[in-house]
Amino acid sequence: MKLLKHLLLTACLVAAGTACTYAQDTTKRVTRAERKAMKEKDVKKLLASRRFVFQAQYANPLGGGMTTLNGRLINLSPNGTGHIYLNYYYDLKIRPDSVIAYLPYYGQGQFNSGYTSDPNDNGVMFKSTKFGYTSKTNKKGMTTIIITPQDAKYNRRLTLTVSPEGYANLGVIITNRSAISYDGYISEK
Repeated sequence: MKLLKHLLLTACLVAAGTACTYAQDTTKRVTRAERKAMKEKDVKKLLASRRFVFQAQYANPLGGGMTTLNGRLINLSPNGTGHIYLNYYYDLKIRPDSVIAYLPYYGQGQFNSGYTSDPNDNGVMFKSTKFGYTSKTNKKGMTTIIITPQDAKYNRRLTLTVSPEGYANLGVIITNRSAISYDGYISEK
């Protein structure tokens, strides 16, 4: 009899606990596919508005992250891959009326690219209000944006490739320096 009472009490407690849990769980759980679809929709909306920021996380110099200093070859990347982690706030702001770049540069200069007295002449840093902007999306949802600033000093072409999830790669072709690319993501700001 005692055993029956304990079993009955245990069954009642389990039933009450289960009922309470179901009563509290009224929110709909979002699946991974739904979350991915929402992210893709947000990225399309950002790209269509032409008002977004590319946040650079890694720099990929053409020479593989190697440079010379006092005649010695120095590896800038920690593991020799040429993939340099950027631990500072570097970005490319794209607006309908302007493009503002604040990115570091690692690589070799070709001609007329020595150090100058202008502190703003290092890296890929410019503000352009006269620029060409073309955008194409392929079948897989990858969007390629080509920006050609006309009033930036040496920057000739920026190619931003954005995945449907918002991950992006920015390739920069500069007149007097080696090309460089950056990996990161786009966001709204």
